[in-house]
Amino acid sequence: MTAVKREADGTSAAGSRPGTRIDIDAADVARGFGELVLTVADILRELLERQAIRRIDAGDLSDEQIERLGSSLLSINEQITELRTLLGSTGTASSRRQPS
Repeated sequence: MTAVKREADGTSAAGSRPGTRIDIDAADVARGFGELVLTVADILRELLERQAIRRIDAGDLSDEQIERLGSSLLSINEQITELRTLLGSTGTASSRRQPS
């Protein structure tokens, strides 16, 4: 069906009528948003860990900097785990993402 015909008969590309209400559960939206935040936090944590490993392997960091970096990464991991517990989520970003 062409866009002109859809417009003439009052349907959208998805076939629904204009003004159709979508029933959205606020709890589902909040849960989905929480999962999104956790996924982004996990991805950022993974990136930070990879960057830290590259810098350590390159010899760019002193022993003190390595210790501080390790402590910071552990703290970040604990905070993400706590957030995951509060939101009732399981898994990590790696387990939630689809393999490409």
